[in-house]
Order: sequence, then structure tokens, then C-alpha cells
Amino acid sequence: MRVRNTKDNREKDRIPHKAVIRFCAGDHDECRIARMINYSSTGMYLELNYPPPKLGANLLIEVLEGEELQNPMMEFQNPKTCYYAKVIWKKNLPDSNAEYGVGLRYLSSAPAEG
Repeated sequence: MRVRNTKDNREKDRIPHKAVIRFCAGDHDECRIARMINYSSTGMYLELNYPPPKLGANLLIEVLEGEELQNPMMEFQNPKTCYYAKVIWKKNLPDSNAEYGVGLRYLSSAPAEG
């Protein structure tokens, strides 16, 4: 099911899909966990419970699968789906379970490891 948001100027329809992702910003070694809420062919929307990366920050994003969340050793045994993306907007979410919403635009897709 595609969701068309008529309140903004998005080029592509969003596809609802909740997943846990891990992202690393720029040259920092620290990676953080977030929730992907939806995506399109040009970007994705994340929700965070901590301050988001800066506008314009480049992120390496890994989509984590269920087994990887339960058993960290599985993370190194399975190929990952990875993306490079840029933070293009962010906002506070006062009426949500999350504190911040973040919009990303894909820079490229990285080949799966493995």
C-alpha cells in the first residue's frame, strides 16, 4: 500500500514499512539505532528518541533484520542492506511516541556485504 502525502511536495509516494536501522554519521565511529517508518525510491523517514544528526549530514544506514536484533553474532553472518543518505529535514514530534522525525534523501545504495 502506497501512501500519498498531499500536504507536501514529495516527488515519490511513500511505502509504509517499519524496520530497525543503524546509522553512522560522517567520520564518527559511533552508530545509533532508529526506526524507519516509511521509504520511497528517493529517501526514507526515521523516528528517533534522541537529538538527530545535523542537517546535511551524510549517513551510512544498515537495515537490521530480526535475527540480528536478537543475536548480535548473526549480524556478521548475513549480508546487509545498506544505503548512503543525507539528512534533508528534521522536526520535533510533540504528539508522537518518538521525539524527532528525520527525512533522508538517498545518495546511493551500497552493495550487500557478504
